[in-house]
Amino acid sequence: MNTPSGLLPVVYADESSNSGQNLLDPHQPVFTLAGVHLPDELAASIVDEVRSQLPSTQGEPKYGSLARSSGGRKALKRAFGSMPEGSVRSYLMDKRFMVVTKLVDVLVEPLADADGLNLYERGGNLALAELLGMAGPVIGDAAAYQQMLQAFVDWMRQRTATDDFFTAIAAYRASIPAEHADFAGWIELLECCRQVADATAADLASGAQRDILDPAVPALYCLCTSFGETIGQFRLVHDTSKVIDRNATLLRGAHLLPDPARPGRFNDPLQAVQIDFADSTSHPQLQIADWAAGAVRQWAAHLAVGGGDQFSEELADMVQPWVIGGVWPTGKIDQRASGPGGR
Repeated sequence: MNTPSGLLPVVYADESSNSGQNLLDPHQPVFTLAGVHLPDELAASIVDEVRSQLPSTQGEPKYGSLARSSGGRKALKRAFGSMPEGSVRSYLMDKRFMVVTKLVDVLVEPLADADGLNLYERGGNLALAELLGMAGPVIGDAAAYQQMLQAFVDWMRQRTATDDFFTAIAAYRASIPAEHADFAGWIELLECCRQVADATAADLASGAQRDILDPAVPALYCLCTSFGETIGQFRLVHDTSKVIDRNATLLRGAHLLPDPARPGRFNDPLQAVQIDFADSTSHPQLQIADWAAGAVRQWAAHLAVGGGDQFSEELADMVQPWVIGGVWPTGKIDQRASGPGGR
């Protein structure tokens, strides 16, 4: 029997640094999504405690403003220390690495599938993405590699023609020294995906595929899966999000789609049986989700591109336990992707 939505547990979610499909924005290298499952009274007390430590003239205590002052940072650290275990969870994405994984998903996977090879089984897709992501800017010309990735993003956003995208692939391949012919073979494989690209371009033009590069939708599905494993079905309250609203039907119907990593099986059902949208001023849990997403993003950006400050490092012990998964390079190259001849 279905539980009435008013009696379901509630998870509140918010994002940080979502630049949509513009995944190569140099100012926003990391995307994070945080979910919070806290009783109303406890959440309100945590937010009130933070507010009590701030100047009376301060407006809504968003993460960005809190993290810029010493008083705000102290308040955040105290708030994070009071969160019950498991009440905060986060999913993160290295946007540049996500571009590489999508390059493999969109071009190589359909070609492999046509040859009877399930690239997702045993993580072959990620092995290839790791190889392209790590070796790409080192073995070939770094600027040409970056231009290839940018051309892919622009093509997926219908801002670059397919011919121009493949010209960028060819230019990068031409920059690879002859002694790295094995690696060049993987780039030649991308060039062999022209028919796949033409079909994809037609789908994009027709509107059949939207938001493919936006990290918000897959991140939310993974976050909901994690919460569902411990609290079962729940109601989700998400900070106002056009992309989640637009893809809510897709998320609810995820269980109708086959799971390529598990041949013969379908995706697990979304445990968020109801998705609502609200503003952080209405729910203290959304305010806390904003803080959590911002803190994980600041810490992760420090890992991804360096820089940051002492506070970025201090966040590690607090926020790392919240991370339940992500699209993030491991820094290791799997031998399954050592050369195209080994496919």
